[in-house]
Amino acid sequence: MGNPTDTRAARYGRDLAFGVMKNTNACWRSVLHLGRQFKLVKGKEVQQGKDLLFLESGKVYLKFQNLEGVEKILWYAQEGCIFGAPPFFDPIPNEGVLISATDCVIYAFSTRAIDQISKERPDLLLDLLKSMSRWIRILTYHASSMSLDDTLVRICRCLSQRLVPGSSPLTAKIGISRQEMANLLGIHRISLYRVLREQQERGLFGAIRGKSITILRPHEFYELAKH
Repeated sequence: MGNPTDTRAARYGRDLAFGVMKNTNACWRSVLHLGRQFKLVKGKEVQQGKDLLFLESGKVYLKFQNLEGVEKILWYAQEGCIFGAPPFFDPIPNEGVLISATDCVIYAFSTRAIDQISKERPDLLLDLLKSMSRWIRILTYHASSMSLDDTLVRICRCLSQRLVPGSSPLTAKIGISRQEMANLLGIHRISLYRVLREQQERGLFGAIRGKSITILRPHEFYELAKH
């Protein structure tokens, strides 16, 4: 028999496939004086590659777009996270585009600043390494779910990362538009609407009000999210 702990860990990882990273690098706030602060308003592109970036406040996301203009969102990050590490450490031209989902305050660490941090605060580089490993896991589970899971399972996994603690009835605060949610899940917006409507008729979900949705059958919901 398999180890139950391993099974729970695997399920936890799959649940993170469509989640939002937050405060994974909070300890970097101790060296913000070595970075350069800049602010972005919602919807602006974040320049990548020249500096390593720390999100002090706000939310950003990474998207890719094909020649036909179809977009795919890969991840969201909130305050307390280092982002933009791959194009900073790897000079290969970057095709993904980072967008500010809200107004943001960002700190940019130059190569010189990272050299200084590596000498004076090696613990922060270890923290960065751990968070990059988490990013790799998230992207791996994301790709796996996109290939193996049906639309309803992906929706439930996405909502499971956005549950409001202590809510009754159980409520998920989506926090993004339906178009963004469809992009994140790798489906067409019409397909997302159709599945949500079908599950509302079945009684799994309640009505969507604003950017929140109620889960009327939590046991079934959790089973689908951990499928």
